[in-house]
Amino acid sequence: MKLTEDRYQGITIDPDSLPESTDEFQKEIATLIPNLNGSKLLWVKIPIEKSDFIPVLTKLDFQFHHCKEDYLMLVKKLVENPIVPTAKNYTVGVGAIIRDGNNLLVVKDKFNTGYKLPGGHVDNNEALKEALKREVFEETGIHAEFESILNLGHFTKGQFEESIIYIVCTAKALTKEISIYDDSEIIEARWIDVEEFLRLEDTNTYNKNVVLASVNNKDLKLTEQPIKLTVSGAEVFY
Repeated sequence: MKLTEDRYQGITIDPDSLPESTDEFQKEIATLIPNLNGSKLLWVKIPIEKSDFIPVLTKLDFQFHHCKEDYLMLVKKLVENPIVPTAKNYTVGVGAIIRDGNNLLVVKDKFNTGYKLPGGHVDNNEALKEALKREVFEETGIHAEFESILNLGHFTKGQFEESIIYIVCTAKALTKEISIYDDSEIIEARWIDVEEFLRLEDTNTYNKNVVLASVNNKDLKLTEQPIKLTVSGAEVFY
């Protein structure tokens, strides 16, 4: 099996070099572990088509670390109390404040009684501004253009015991006619007077406060910066 070493004294087995049979894998992994002197962690990425290898590893005290639809990553601690980096401990959501004069674009879903800002989950490898455009269109049928980041919320009680980072942005409506596409979740979308929205008792405090902040402080914003970065797929706002 092919091994690579990272800067944290961890060893990773190349998944493309895994043996074909479970018996062969069991022999090779059992031979490998005692010879990893000086290493702190051993990482093994098991593709779903070789899931029979997983019990072999758990019997050798490997632990589940993270997974996706087509693989499971396991790790074995080779020393006492090593630092094991977390793969992911949060999800990212985006909400949109879209105003047309004194009117605010809002939605109502099947899970809450009050109106809220349109928005939702940012998909893997999706740019923030693209997620905003997609979510607003799915929930309201409005084509929107990202303007700036207004607010960042961090909520520790999210789905799957992960925190949620919720980014509220201002956006410009390019169209005005409402048509709900995500009717499995959204039951109403409408333009509402901002003052009326702020007076509603069943609207949650967080939504009210970020909308009020956008009304009272038009300079409160972070805009995307066209700077050159050493990594790809990044967005920077200040």
